[in-house]
Amino acid sequence: MDDVRYTLRQLEYFIAVAAEGSITGAAERCSVSATAVSIGLTELERALSTQLVLRQRAKGVALTAAGRQALIHALSLVKDAEQFQSSVREDIVAGKLTVGCYTTLSPMLMPTLMTGYLRQHPQVEFGLEEDSQPELEEGLLAGRLDLALGYGRHSHDGLTSVTLARVAPHVILPEGHRLAAEPTVSLRELADEPMVLFDVSPSREAWEQMVGELGIDPLVAFRTKSFELTRCLVGQGFGYAVLVQRPHIPYTYDASRVVVKAISENPTPREIVASYPAGMRLPRRVSGFLDYCRSVVPTLSQNKDLVD
Repeated sequence: MDDVRYTLRQLEYFIAVAAEGSITGAAERCSVSATAVSIGLTELERALSTQLVLRQRAKGVALTAAGRQALIHALSLVKDAEQFQSSVREDIVAGKLTVGCYTTLSPMLMPTLMTGYLRQHPQVEFGLEEDSQPELEEGLLAGRLDLALGYGRHSHDGLTSVTLARVAPHVILPEGHRLAAEPTVSLRELADEPMVLFDVSPSREAWEQMVGELGIDPLVAFRTKSFELTRCLVGQGFGYAVLVQRPHIPYTYDASRVVVKAISENPTPREIVASYPAGMRLPRRVSGFLDYCRSVVPTLSQNKDLVD
C-alpha cells in the first residue's frame, strides 16, 4: 500500500477553501492564518500530484475538475475520522451536524425535527441553513452542509436523494370566493381568474410542469418570492394560488383568512426529499438524523385538517 502523504488538517483546509471560495475565508473558518491554509493546500496538491484549485487574483479560488472529485472523497475521509473519534468515546453520537432546508419547508419541519433529534442525541451540535434549492445543492457539493431537505429530485449528478414523503399540491382561495364551499376545485375552472404565483425554484418549475400537463394557461396577476405574501394577497382577494405546504392555521399575517381546497385534476404529488453528496459514507449523526426524518416527516407533512 502506498504511503499516505497528506494529513487530515490539509483535507480540512481544502474543504474550507471549497466552501468559502477563498483562502482568507477558509482561514477565518479554520481559525488559522491565510498563510497556513495556503501552505497546507499546496502540500496537499503536491502529495496528490494534482492541482485541486485555480487561484485567481481578486476572484478567490475555484475547484478544478480533479478538485471537485477530490472534495467528495475529502469530505468522506474527514467525516469518517470524526465518526471514528466519536465511536471510541463510548459509542456516543456527537459532533457538528449542519442541515439545510428549503425556505417554505423549514418552519414546518425543522423546529420539530431538531427538538426530537437533539432530545435523543444531546451531544450533537446542530447547525441550520435555509435557502432556495439551487443554493442548498451548492452547499452540499461545497461541503458546507451535511444534508438538505427540499422538494423534488436534485439537479446535480454529485448528489443522492432519499424520498421522505409525498404531498399533493392544493389551491388556496380567499374566504369569500365563489368556490370556497366546494369540496374540490378545478384548475381549468380557475384558469381565467387572476392568480398569485409563488415564483421561487423549484416551486415555479413544478407549477409550470403541472399546468403544461393540464394544457391550461393561467392568468398570473402577481409573482412573489414570499410564501406568506402569497397567502396575504390571496386572503385580500387578489387571486388564488397553488401551493404545497400547509400552515396549521387558516389566517395570514394580516389576519385575513384563506381556505384550502384539493385539486380535482389530482396533479402529481410533490416529493419531499433529503439530499447528500453521492458516494459519501454518512457519519452516524447524519445517518441517524436521516432515519429520524424518515420516521417523522411523513406525519409532519400531512396537514389534511386544513382542507375545507
